[in-house]
Amino acid sequence: MTTISLQNLGCSKNAIDGERILHLFTSNGFTHTQECSDAEIIIVNTCAFIREAQEEAIETILSMASYKTNGKCSKLIVCGCFSERFRSQAQQKLPEVDIWTGVNDWQTVLKDIAKSTSVTPSFERTLFEPIATQHLKIAEGCSHHCTFCVIPSIRGSLKSRTPADILDEAQWLYDKGARELILVAQDTTRYGKDIGASLVNLLEKLLAQTRFPWIRMMYLHPNFISDELLELVASEKRVCSYFDIPLQHIADPILTAMNRKPPSSKIYRLIEKIRTKITDSAIRSSFIIGFPGETERHFFELTEFIEFARFDKLGVFPFSPEEGTEAYNLRPRPVNKTVQRRCDELMTIQREISREILESRIGSQMEVIIDRVSDDHDFNFEARTRFDAPEVDGRVMIRSGNFSPGTITKATIIGASDYDLFADV
Repeated sequence: MTTISLQNLGCSKNAIDGERILHLFTSNGFTHTQECSDAEIIIVNTCAFIREAQEEAIETILSMASYKTNGKCSKLIVCGCFSERFRSQAQQKLPEVDIWTGVNDWQTVLKDIAKSTSVTPSFERTLFEPIATQHLKIAEGCSHHCTFCVIPSIRGSLKSRTPADILDEAQWLYDKGARELILVAQDTTRYGKDIGASLVNLLEKLLAQTRFPWIRMMYLHPNFISDELLELVASEKRVCSYFDIPLQHIADPILTAMNRKPPSSKIYRLIEKIRTKITDSAIRSSFIIGFPGETERHFFELTEFIEFARFDKLGVFPFSPEEGTEAYNLRPRPVNKTVQRRCDELMTIQREISREILESRIGSQMEVIIDRVSDDHDFNFEARTRFDAPEVDGRVMIRSGNFSPGTITKATIIGASDYDLFADV
């Protein structure tokens, strides 16, 4: 049996593509190994969203290429966004790679290599631990054209999947052991606008036709969070009252330069509306610091907004000028030292907010999902509340009990740090 290994880079949406590619091989008799040194075929599924992701892609490709001399690798395959975006240049500069394939042609390119004869549903994929928490991609591409973003040029415009196809995959995931279903797209709120469907209607179908105890949504655009969606989240306990809303900035001149909507006044009202309608909600956001034209006044507006919104979770990223985007040529850009100082200031404010929120939960009982056995000998398990998404948010460290990963149970919160909770069961 030919052995194959996968290196998945980038976001959860890209990871799903990598799992589908791996399934193409394993469903046709190839053996999956996590030991790269044992793999005869190595696949690197890449990201190219920002410069750091591109650098990681190159480093990983070169690292995997070393197994062609120090391991068993005879074929190195690179796919994903980096390959889609830079294939022509990379083919010349990285001759170690045997096959390049992008986000749209991998099935055609890899089918012969996989000696594909089996016929399986297109959504089937090789799942990784923890099996109990799985992402489901409901749409591809994006039609917003934010001036800093390369996604439309890589992935194309919005292409929603049919509700029937999504429901089939959701049931398949449940049958495989998934208990937390996480809906993802480049903009989840715009799901279905190209096929006469909607996110609310999709959620209603998932609630009626599947038995997932937790359904979570990621990547909600602030301009398209409807009252109907808020009412559904407020009334349905199985839909986690977790709002992941990448806002990018709050100063109106910067939002305009980013081609982001709505204006700041409506963003303030949206935060107030969510807090009012759903009192037990958690809001996560992310911001780009150092966008061209950002002044100290714009940054001050952002710090004021962070203190007003009191986000449960927050990500802060320095602006990455990407060639091919409108923002690439915008000036002036704040110097790197200024950008780093602003990032640090925001995270200092957020750290205090996060600790205050988490400390307020000490003594309460919260529902958690067990992710894995803890590597820390002081604790038995790592878990999450319904207010925490995997990989990007905090953990609940459980010091008692005996559970299988995927178990959803009540835990008593006994302590808190800046971003994590500690609990007994």
